[in-house]
Amino acid sequence: MIDSDVRIDLETDGSYFDWAAVIAGSFIAAAISTVFLTFGSALGLTLTSFKTGEEYPVTGLVIAGAIWLLWVQVSSFIGGGYIAGRMRRRIGDAKPHEVEIRDGAHGLTVWAVGIVFGSLLAGWLALSGVSGSAPTASMLSTDYYVDKMLRSDVAAPSNSISDNSQVSRALTQAALAKTVSDADKTYLVQQIATRSGLSAADSEKRLSETITTLRAQAESTRKYGIIIAFLTAASLLISATAAWWAAISGGKHRDDAVDHSHLTRWS
Repeated sequence: MIDSDVRIDLETDGSYFDWAAVIAGSFIAAAISTVFLTFGSALGLTLTSFKTGEEYPVTGLVIAGAIWLLWVQVSSFIGGGYIAGRMRRRIGDAKPHEVEIRDGAHGLTVWAVGIVFGSLLAGWLALSGVSGSAPTASMLSTDYYVDKMLRSDVAAPSNSISDNSQVSRALTQAALAKTVSDADKTYLVQQIATRSGLSAADSEKRLSETITTLRAQAESTRKYGIIIAFLTAASLLISATAAWWAAISGGKHRDDAVDHSHLTRWS
């Protein structure tokens, strides 16, 4: 039943889509997510704040962070979708089912706008100097193991940065490949023996241990990447459904003239 005070514009020449309501809902969703993410960052509930180590259950932390991000996404898009549905101007004497579809479409568009602009922002940051000026985590890990692999207890001749870069690239290739080429293995063993003072046998053993460690790290990164990607995709689908449902609820409250003024009164 539509309340008699609800105004319905019977003009059908205009667009059925109300971009003003969508934009308002998108800003509301962005504001809610910003507030929640700020609180989560303060509590260490973001994936970027995770620290790895034996004392940290990495899998549990990744899942906990993903659940938190799911809650943030769903909550923000519920708020944005509701605003879009509640503020949408009804046009035409549509049947109840058609009204729900139009309201839900506005909520889904709020979700789409948020996802698209969020992806563009993330891509821009990745290409900008903010993130591009810093070395990646994988490069830092490789450089560390290069230094550790070439470490010596006795004084050794100084080596240029370019020498370390060649060793780093060869070590990375050896860690990523299933097998190490004879040429790379010979080169790396020679570098270790020359710069650390170890025997050929000990140098080869140190190289083997380093490659094994790096391969284990790469495999762990791949597994966590799959988990994060799956949970991210699931959260996007759930938040899309939430935005659709919230917009339909907002539209019903609009048509039924539901009064929420008690939520804004102090007494």
